[in-house]
Amino acid sequence: MKKVVILGGGIGGTIVANKLAKKLSKEIDEGKVKITVLDMKNYHVYQPSQLLVALGLEDYDQIVKDERSLLDPKVEFISGDKGTVTKLDLPNHRVFTAGEAVYDYDYLVIATGSHLAWDEIPGLRSKELSVWDLNDVMKIREVLDNFKGGTIVVNVARLPIKCPVAPVELTLMLHDLLVKKGIRDKSRIIYTYPAPGVFGIKQANDMFIEMFKERGIEIVSPFIIDHVEGNTLISQDGEKIGFDLLLGAPPHKGAEVLRDSGIADRRNWVSVDKYTLNVKGYDNVYAIGDTTDLPISKAGSVADFESGPVSENIVHDILGIGGKELYDGSVFCFCVGGIGTSSYIRYNYSFVLPVPKPTTTIWWMKLMYNRMYWSLTARGVV
Repeated sequence: MKKVVILGGGIGGTIVANKLAKKLSKEIDEGKVKITVLDMKNYHVYQPSQLLVALGLEDYDQIVKDERSLLDPKVEFISGDKGTVTKLDLPNHRVFTAGEAVYDYDYLVIATGSHLAWDEIPGLRSKELSVWDLNDVMKIREVLDNFKGGTIVVNVARLPIKCPVAPVELTLMLHDLLVKKGIRDKSRIIYTYPAPGVFGIKQANDMFIEMFKERGIEIVSPFIIDHVEGNTLISQDGEKIGFDLLLGAPPHKGAEVLRDSGIADRRNWVSVDKYTLNVKGYDNVYAIGDTTDLPISKAGSVADFESGPVSENIVHDILGIGGKELYDGSVFCFCVGGIGTSSYIRYNYSFVLPVPKPTTTIWWMKLMYNRMYWSLTARGVV
């Protein structure tokens, strides 16, 4: 029996598992293949919509689903202690979990995502609310409902972060929300970014900077936060910015177990071949999504695009079919231009498509896709 073990039941792991189950259905029924997903939690979050929930544009129950309900019935799902990975032994093809369970594998897919490293910035957790933290999204909604005016700072602490366009989206939608509440003239919005500009892709960066200027949104960049003292951000250069409300993206890093297992860098990102997505040195081990050290966005669409080549190559190997499918670096991200409008960014290793001006049509495409994710993308249909 060929055993495929997938670490992580988020966007990447779920899609790979479902694609494999569809393509290897006959082999699973015949007892020749087994697919197992391990995850510490038993629920699945559509993280791109956490921002919309925080701003009152979607409901919490629209973005959280039971993981078992999303997986193909032929996929084994293990959560809790027995699904919490504590050690990887790649030379011997073994995975160890907190529940003292050991899983052997012929193929391993690592989709353990990125995690918030609040403790790296002293004072940050006690003052900042973050749409990247599921526990904060409803708190942000309540705080914004009661906000009467003042200085809001949107801070990006370190790069990279998952959903890298989200800080810009948050800032532009905050402007519209304050206008709607009639308190924009009583408020300052300050956007701080640890690199020059407001975003990493030049075409989009230029467009966003112009939109910020039109809306009176202040930009402080580069601003590399060192710590938070009272209601003041203090940069590594000693620059100080006061706030009444602090929102933002804390530092991100990969799962600790990856570094402890000797396959990740100091930020716990895993080095992979940019085309095959094989963990370097292991032809039967893949890493996808936020887990990797690839110089592209840490976005759900990336995990989706990567799931195709990874699942196909595992299927080809199990069935003895020659040829490799390669990942071309594809990324697609909706980028909201305010409440009711959106644009998108589309690029790969070779090119960046022109970034269109935000429109209401693209906004509705984004909202439609948020619903379609559960029935199509997550289930490996498209």
